[in-house]
Amino acid sequence: MRYFLIFFTLVLFANCSSVPKEYLINDDTCHYNEPIFKISEEKLIIDEKILNLLQKEKRSIVTVDDDDYKNEYWYSKDEITNKQTSINKYLYYNNKGKINFSAFTYNNIYTLGKETNYDEQGNITKVIDYEKGYNICWAEAISIVKKIAKKEIERYEISEFYVVHNNLNEFSEIKPIWYIGLLKGNENYKNEVNKKGTLRFSIDGITGKVLKKYRIKSGF
Repeated sequence: MRYFLIFFTLVLFANCSSVPKEYLINDDTCHYNEPIFKISEEKLIIDEKILNLLQKEKRSIVTVDDDDYKNEYWYSKDEITNKQTSINKYLYYNNKGKINFSAFTYNNIYTLGKETNYDEQGNITKVIDYEKGYNICWAEAISIVKKIAKKEIERYEISEFYVVHNNLNEFSEIKPIWYIGLLKGNENYKNEVNKKGTLRFSIDGITGKVLKKYRIKSGF
């Protein structure tokens, strides 16, 4: 009987502490298999034709736009935006036109995935994982909020989300928590935000549990 109770307790603890199956981190849900996360060999050096165009016409930016991606070039930066997922890829180059580092954001707010630093030969020198210590990725945290705030999202016609998180690379002692806000919506939501603040949710980065629902009048 004692062994049965021990076994039952272990099973119960495992079930309570495990991440919900629908939110288990995977590349498909988190979009990490998307082509935008790949750095091709040709991207290790800034496009010479684009660079010449910027210099020749004395333009500060060149934009290449299609149905799926929006690509904007500066003298030393290349920004690619996936219009469906709102993921941005930033490629920064040194004064010789060779890649310096790459980074990714969601909605130009949250730095997601991994930042990669390169030397002058294009070799990787450092990788920073911005979701270190998390079982729930940024996209899964948004999915959780979409479920628990379904009524608000439909009523306010929310089209974009605000995403920030505790960065364990800088503060290893703090808990992994996502902060998801309802960012853009209809006129009713704009009025609601002006009166009460933006609706935000904090999500446990390990279990996916909703920790708090609240409003904030600043920080967006």
